[in-house]
Amino acid sequence: MFQIIGKTMDSESNSTGSLFLRTFLIFSFLLVFSRCSVKERPRYTAPTLLPGTERQMKSPGFWISRHPFPDKVILNPVQIKKLNAHIEHGLKTRKVISRLDPQYSGKELVSYLEKKLNRSYKKGLYLSNRKRASLGFYQEIRKRMNLDVIPSEIRLRYGFIVRYADQRVFPTEDGLFAEPDDTDFDELQNSALDIGTPLEILHQSTDRKWYYVIAPLSSGWVQAEQVALCSLKELKPLTNYSPFAVVIRPKAGVYLDSSLTQYYDYVRMGIRLPLYKMDSKVVQVIIPLRKPDGTFVEKTAYVRKEMVHEGYLQFTARNIIQQAFELLNAPYGWGGMYGEQDCSRFIQEIFATIGIFFPRNSSDQTQVGCLIGEFDKNSTEKEKLEILSKKAIGGISVLYIKGHIMMFLGTANKKPYAIHATWAYRDPARKGNAVRKINRVAISDLFLGRGSKRGSLLKRLMMIRNISPHILCPILP
Repeated sequence: MFQIIGKTMDSESNSTGSLFLRTFLIFSFLLVFSRCSVKERPRYTAPTLLPGTERQMKSPGFWISRHPFPDKVILNPVQIKKLNAHIEHGLKTRKVISRLDPQYSGKELVSYLEKKLNRSYKKGLYLSNRKRASLGFYQEIRKRMNLDVIPSEIRLRYGFIVRYADQRVFPTEDGLFAEPDDTDFDELQNSALDIGTPLEILHQSTDRKWYYVIAPLSSGWVQAEQVALCSLKELKPLTNYSPFAVVIRPKAGVYLDSSLTQYYDYVRMGIRLPLYKMDSKVVQVIIPLRKPDGTFVEKTAYVRKEMVHEGYLQFTARNIIQQAFELLNAPYGWGGMYGEQDCSRFIQEIFATIGIFFPRNSSDQTQVGCLIGEFDKNSTEKEKLEILSKKAIGGISVLYIKGHIMMFLGTANKKPYAIHATWAYRDPARKGNAVRKINRVAISDLFLGRGSKRGSLLKRLMMIRNISPHILCPILP
């Protein structure tokens, strides 16, 4: 359809324009009569202490003390390297920018972006003004994408992210939402990228304000002012720099002076920075900056020493649980909205501190590690609880339900518990279900939501995986 939508109406033949007009009118008619009135779901604030949890559970020590081997090294650096190679080459969910083909098919890019437009249009999404996005909105987006000038073979350019940057599905800051009251879930928020993220640059928008880029874990549009252009020769040293520091706090402030007064931006947990020098109180790192002409220049920057660790942490259950609890109560952020994290980014950040590079999306993350349990609609809660009690291990097991991923903590009071970045759960109510907004990283038992239309987390549990080489089966080919 968007081969038609994409071009301005006066550039099409009358017959094509009439065909599209009929299509648009029919589709609009269906939207009106299928959703003629928008129902807003009643929402309530969840209690600070979620049902089934206790005060003591909000400390990592509570779970570490229950762990069978909290300080055992689960994977050594060589095994982690093999796992990352499997994620890159086997699952194909992570890209090493410096090793990508320097050319890209322009036809494939145009086709992909046209499909994105088409799918978004068919959803009948809402703008922030609570009105449905019109045909004109999508026409303007396609015009801004500048697709008609993309050559059949694109010769790529390279760059670095120089400030925290939202990565968008379309080159616009405007949001699109499934429902008018769903503004915390912008359908155009694809991901978010931190300082130093290497990029392949495929294309630029008509107004030259946006680049379409490939990052290690995702592709999308970023604002050009957040990118410094560089050559492949300049890119490689910073992406493979040794020694390096890894951020181990939720947000590490980056400063341009050693007295830590000239604040520049922050980087999130798990981000790796080239390490220049480590002093008693501050750490000197190297970051990319953007010169006035848009090109790259190296700059020495400073972070507080306690915010980083030289090299990766060891992969032990203690370290993973402690890193997870660094983010306890951190606000939820769909796709990195507001500089925060969603469920899959939460898992990513924790495991990045030990050097494991999880894929971006929760569905892809379920392919990492050793499968110890997979369930369907006929699986009983008893079966799931048995596998959780016998095979799942705190800080090593991840739990997946459709569209959501959690980290298993362990069992207490004969109940399984997890820590996860979550937005809400549902409670049974007199009329339908009550939506209780959590909107943060929280600890909950897997019975949360029991009795609601969707059911508990346990009822919806589809898969359990251990990030471990020695529990039942190998994780590597």
